[in-house]
Order: sequence, then structure tokens, then C-alpha cells
Amino acid sequence: MGLSAAYQSAQTSRAQSAQYAIAVASTALSDGNYDKAIKAFKTAAAFDTTNTTAYNYLGKIYLAQGKTDDAIKAFTQLVNIQSNTSTKDSSTSAPTLEEAKISLGNAYLQAKQYDKSEKQFKDAIKLAPRDSLPVYTLGQQYLAQGRLTESLTQLEKAKSLAPKDGNVYYALGAVYNAQGNYMEAATALQTSLQLKSDFPEANYELGVAYNGLNYTEGVQEQQAILDSSDATLASQLSAITRPQIVGIEEDNIKSTFATSLLGAGTPIWLFDTSLTTPNSSKTVSTVIQFSKEMDFDSVTNISNWSISRGNNSKSGYYNYSLPISSSDAYIPPTPESVSYDSTTGEATVSFRLSQNSNGDAKIDPMHLVFTFYGEDAYGQTMDLTANSIDGYASAPFGSVDTLV
Repeated sequence: MGLSAAYQSAQTSRAQSAQYAIAVASTALSDGNYDKAIKAFKTAAAFDTTNTTAYNYLGKIYLAQGKTDDAIKAFTQLVNIQSNTSTKDSSTSAPTLEEAKISLGNAYLQAKQYDKSEKQFKDAIKLAPRDSLPVYTLGQQYLAQGRLTESLTQLEKAKSLAPKDGNVYYALGAVYNAQGNYMEAATALQTSLQLKSDFPEANYELGVAYNGLNYTEGVQEQQAILDSSDATLASQLSAITRPQIVGIEEDNIKSTFATSLLGAGTPIWLFDTSLTTPNSSKTVSTVIQFSKEMDFDSVTNISNWSISRGNNSKSGYYNYSLPISSSDAYIPPTPESVSYDSTTGEATVSFRLSQNSNGDAKIDPMHLVFTFYGEDAYGQTMDLTANSIDGYASAPFGSVDTLV
């Protein structure tokens, strides 16, 4: 065998060994054995230094593992191979130079080497100006850097290139949210979810947009979707949305002050027989339910609460708008004390009822409004469209804090 034939035989043998190693790596990947897969892909690359499959998958595995330095090395090799006409793999299964540069750009982006990732994405755009992916990815990088105007420019270009891509509208929505342009964000994110229905990230951003628009029902809808699809994003959305009062106990199971069963002209001694005595007083309580975990100190701080007489169509009208008379019981403007059960999200609001000197004090329990101005466990202040409640409404409404 001549030298040329021997060389060719050796090369064939090395190529076959590389392909065998690729097969081993593929099986290991299917089994979830990433360490074995890495070892096999490295073996393939050692036998065939221009094997694009080996470097491509090495880069992907390393990137998934957060090993950005190793991913950068692998993808750099891939770019070098595909940049050289003598080593370029033009087979349909091989990543193109554009794809290799996008992969390298993503590795740099994950490593927060923004200048280098930006260069790779821009190179990819020059190689394939009609491909939306590098344009979209560059827009995502600018968003991560807080370069919102530049991000919006790139994403609008991506939208023109791929008008049916739900990912692009999702990214646009995220930029609009970051700008505080919640109406535009909601529109983009609704389109994203129409194009790509199973998309928890878009549900989260839409919840953020609705929260910015004070569209509580919409936030709750997105929260419910995330509760069943992505626990992490559900927790994150809950952390940024404003808390609400969602209920008040209407009977005496936990409360000593029923709010929905009794109306105007109710003698206060019905709540405790000791109140038949003139000038007597008694502490009573009602239980109020919050929508999410609240800050204990905030809830138990009585200065964050007010008690008032209903005076609008939401709360109903205390005493049906009849003038307050001398027989109407004094309503304390703040509670005497408040306790909070973090396991149930319930606040027990205690306040004092006082009998008058004639022993005939009356009250309208159904139209006594309880309002809270504090914050939740994440530091979010109350949703001021749902921080008040009374027995008449039995559902939350906006602040009512004036004693009439």
C-alpha cells in the first residue's frame, strides 16, 4: 500500500471512529447521561477535528449546564470550521455559519459578554438578512441590557420578517412593559398568545401589563393560568401584583360581628347581652380575607385600617341615607386591634361597640365598611380598587373612608 493509500485508509478509519463516538453520544443523550455524552462528543472531535456535530452538541450541552466558557470554546470551533472553505461542512444536517454565530452569540450573551455577543448577532444578520432569528435575539440582548429603544427597533424588524411568530410579539410585550407602556404591551402579548397558546412566559408578561393597567380581573386570569402551568412564574407574578381584600365573614362562625344578616336599626345588644347596660362597651370582631400573603406588621398595625359608614352605590348607604341620630352607635374610625393568620390569609379585625346612656344604641352592620391601606409580604401596596369591603357588597370595592 502506497503512502497516499495508507493516509486515506487512516483518515477513513478516524472518520469511522468519530461516527461511532457520535452514535454513543446520541444514545447517552437519549438516556440523559450528559457526562457520557460529553466524553463521547470529545472523542468524536479528537478523531475528526472538523466534526460539526460534535462541537455543536458540546456547545449546547455546556450552555444548558451553565458552563459558558466551555460552550464558547465549542461554538468558536464550530464557527471556525464553517468559516473556512476548506473545512466547511455543507451537508443539510450541519449548522450553517449563520446558525453557528447565533449559537456563539447566545453563549456570549449568557456569559454577559455583551460586546462579543452583539458582534456575533450582527454578523449573523449580515449573513442572512431575511432571517428573523438573529434580529430577534439581538433585540432580546438589548432588552437584557436595558437598551429599550434599540431593542424595540430590532424587534419591530423581526416582526416585519416573521409576522406570525409569537415569540417576537412576546419580546415586544416585554419591552413595552419595561417602558411602562402597558397598553401596547397587552396588545402585543395578546397577539403572542393567539399565535402560541402554550406560552407561560407570555402569560406572565401579560399579567404584568394588566397589573400596570389596574385590570385586576385580567391579572387574576393570567395568575390562574400560571398556577396550573408554571409555579415559578406564578410566584413571580403574585409577588408583583397588588393585594386585594377578597371576602368578609358574613356569619358568626369565626366573627362576633355578623356583617350581612342585619341592617339599619339593629340594637347593638344583639351582639352581646352585656350591651343592654347603659354606657357599657364590648369588643367585637369580624374576619377579612386577603388575596395573597400579607405583611404581618402591616396588617396588625391599626393605623393602616379604617372603619366607616357606607356612602356610595358599591358599599350601599348606611341607614339607607337617613340622617345620623343620637341613637346611632358611635363608630370608631380605627380598630382596637388586628390579628393575622398567615396560613389562611385572614385578618381578625376587633373594634369596640359602645352603648349610649339610654341603652338604645343602634347600628347598621351591613353597611359598616372596613378598609385596609397596608402592604403584602412582598412590599406591594393594596389595590385601591379592592381594599374595602362590607357585608352589603360581600365583595371588594375601592376605598371608602369617610364617616358620615
